[in-house]
Amino acid sequence: MESRTYTDVDLLLHPADIPAILEKYEDIFEKYAYVPGKDKVYPRMKLTSNVLSVLFPLIEHPVYGKTGLLAVEKYKDGRVIKYMYHWRVIIPKKGKHKQHISAWGNDPHNPEDTPPELQFDSEPHHHHYFPGDWNRRQDNWDVWTLDDAFQFVAHFIRSGEEYKP
Repeated sequence: MESRTYTDVDLLLHPADIPAILEKYEDIFEKYAYVPGKDKVYPRMKLTSNVLSVLFPLIEHPVYGKTGLLAVEKYKDGRVIKYMYHWRVIIPKKGKHKQHISAWGNDPHNPEDTPPELQFDSEPHHHHYFPGDWNRRQDNWDVWTLDDAFQFVAHFIRSGEEYKP
């Protein structure tokens, strides 16, 4: 993961390189007979010139169980204009907060409508950092691409460590 600075918040982001990601992280992927929910599960991903939407099932974690990384990227003119990467419990299906482990996104939060404690220097990039509580957010200088998200998650999947923010 590369650490970025305040001057980087408006950098143009490139679409995920799916073949490179599949090769780099092949040891952490898993196939489950059934994954509940409406997300497209890899390899049945939605990939067009405007959007990537796919759930990558991961090998079982000793603390969180069967998890996956949901990736959504929206494109315009060949660049990522919006992203959301969400590491979450996928089996059994749970509510939004109970399934949440960690997530990153760049959906802007208008300062006039956002409480001061939820405004960050890395805006619009932010990290939903607290397992079980989607509402808690913090600065995000490290995870702005799908590869960044996989680097973060792969550490915990490979080591079996519990993620403790």
